[in-house]
Formats: sequence, C-alpha cells, structure tokens
Amino acid sequence: MFRSVVEAAEKAWFFYEPFTLLSNYQAFQEKVVESYAPYRYIVKRYSRKANRKVFPVTKVYLKKNPEIAIQNVALLRNSIELWRAASEINDAASPVLYHYSWHCFNSFLAYTFFRWVPQYANSHGIRVKWSNNVEEIRIRFLMQGLFQRFIDTWTLLGSSLVFCPLIPVFKGNRIDFTLYDRFLLGKSNTLSLKQLWTFNPYDDEREFWKRHGREKLVMNTSIRFWGGLQTDMMQSYLTVFAASNLARYRPILWHSVLVGEKPEQSLFAVKMRDALLKYALYGVNSNSLLDTISCLMRDIMNGRLEFKSLSSQ
Repeated sequence: MFRSVVEAAEKAWFFYEPFTLLSNYQAFQEKVVESYAPYRYIVKRYSRKANRKVFPVTKVYLKKNPEIAIQNVALLRNSIELWRAASEINDAASPVLYHYSWHCFNSFLAYTFFRWVPQYANSHGIRVKWSNNVEEIRIRFLMQGLFQRFIDTWTLLGSSLVFCPLIPVFKGNRIDFTLYDRFLLGKSNTLSLKQLWTFNPYDDEREFWKRHGREKLVMNTSIRFWGGLQTDMMQSYLTVFAASNLARYRPILWHSVLVGEKPEQSLFAVKMRDALLKYALYGVNSNSLLDTISCLMRDIMNGRLEFKSLSSQ
C-alpha cells in the first residue's frame, strides 16, 4: 500500500547525505550560528513567555560540546537508514520505522538550531489513548517531551502553528511573541484522529488573517510559508505516530486498516500514505518536510536567513 511513497525520499536523501559527513555538518552548523545570530534575542523572549528553558546554539557551546555535532549527524543518518529499512519490509511493520525516521529527522532539525534544559527529553511528549474505532483513537499532548521541542523549533524559526499557544509578531522592528487565539489545544490536551484529520490548517490560517490582518505577522522567507503547511506537516507526523503505535501494540486493528474493513479504516490508510508523502516528497513545489528544510539549509549555506513581515511578501 505504501510502495508508492518508497522512492519519494531518495532524491531528498541525495541532498542530505553530504551532511552525514561530520566535517560537512560542522561547517554547516557554523553557518547556522552565523545566520541565526540576529534573532537570538527572540529565543530569550520565547523562553520567558513559554516558561521553557531553550537557548540558541552558539559557537562557544559547540566548541565546549563537540559531541553535539556527532549526535546530530547520527540522527540524520538514522533518519535516512530507517526510511530505507521501512521501504524493505511489509506494511504490517513499516509504520514503526517510518515514524522513527521522521522522529530522528525532527530531532536533527531541533538540535541543529537550539538546545534545551534538560539537555535530553525523557519522552516523545505524546501518547495514544486507544479505541477500537480508529477515528476515536486519541493523542494526548504532554507539556514536556520531544514533540514540544519540535513545536518550539518551528516557532523560533518564524512559523505559527496551532499546536503552540504563542506566535511570533513584530513590535516595531523587533520580534516578540503574543498569545495565539487559534491555539488548537486551548481547551483540551487531547485530540481524536477524527479531530486531527478534519482540522484544515489552511482554512484556519485564512480565517486568522481575515480577523487580525497580516501586518505584524512574522514569516521566515526561506521557509516561504506562514504556518498552515507547518501545521499540516505536524498533523501528518501525528498520523504516522498513531499508525506506529497500532502496528506495535494493536496489530490486529492495524491489519483492519491495511485491508480497509470499514470506511474509517480505509481513510486511515489513505491518511497514512499522504502523511508519508508530506514527509518525504521531493521536487519542485512539493511542500514536504524534507523539501522545505532543504530550501532553508540552502539559504543558510548561502548566508541568508531573514524574518520579515508576512504583509511584505
């Protein structure tokens, strides 16, 4: 069922594989430090308002902690190899490896730009609450854990996601953070898969612009999108996470998804395929995670990282 997406990442991995060499990655991370330097102040502002201990990566930190580059190269290598391993096994087990491929890539991205206290998260930061009706399976969001760090990373890279209660805005010529009144988890720390799949981040984005305008909103010109796409990618990540849990802990239920015993189970299978494409598709205007981050990395290698008003784009 997922064979149609197997080759989707190969072109992307061709771009990323040079960064699995430690010397190449270290040179790139120096560019990251230089490019992000004008925006370090926003990390302090975000940490204060979010009550989280997150800091930008600096040259001093990297010099004192050379193992960080080794760790991040290992995460990138793992994400590539886990994807390739997933493509070689059957669909009954492949969601586990696809999820951990995406998990490792998200970690690679987060720890390339930022660091947290404590240094390592002690959980995924999300948990599954079971139901025999797949649409009613719920994902519970924790205040701590890797998922929250992934959201921190996107926010500090100039994006506005409905999974974060704060969004970056301009106050004069400086960037600050304000409460996001479209925060998806404002009334509950859980979402059912049905809620996750029926939420349209692009409609939500347009509604937000209609109500508040664009003038003060921040956009990272390297990413090219304000927040709808980034939210869409995290929704897809959560879908793969749920499928991974089913494959590990409820294999009979996952089998019913694969064979499409009921319409909602067939829908899950389609959502899983589309989620993998949202991770791995690569090429002109593909709008996937790997493609989006490759554009960001190219700009950084060329010394270009710029946060501008959305209204100026």
